[in-house]
Amino acid sequence: MMPTDLFTTSYLGSYAGLVAVTYLLVQFFKEPVKKYLNDWWIRIMAVGFALAIQLFTLFVSGNFTVEAVGLAVLNSFLVAITAAGTHNISQPSTQFTVGTIDDYEPVIYKPQVPDVSPPIITPQSSVQADSDPVAQVVQS
Repeated sequence: MMPTDLFTTSYLGSYAGLVAVTYLLVQFFKEPVKKYLNDWWIRIMAVGFALAIQLFTLFVSGNFTVEAVGLAVLNSFLVAITAAGTHNISQPSTQFTVGTIDDYEPVIYKPQVPDVSPPIITPQSSVQADSDPVAQVVQS
């Protein structure tokens, strides 16, 4: 038996469902559209798909009011931008070029260790050292 609940209207009415289906539709139709039009039309197509899906779910759910349609228009831009961001994350840029070893400047790391040794104290002779028996022993 074939499952009938792959996409439900409640899932399509959610933010995640709208983004997922918009992303899938744009990826499916993107290449044929890019043959004849530039990339800006892909963005407009994404907004159109998001709006069409939202209007469909509003109609099916019986919530086709002026307020709901107005919010669907605004939300379609948010969904389209999120679907485009999903594409950018899932498809890394291919413009990365690998350089040779000659392209990089060597970095030499020198540890910066502060000097923590105690200061050198040299004994100073004083007048009292002559009368101090301990100081006389230490000096000898």
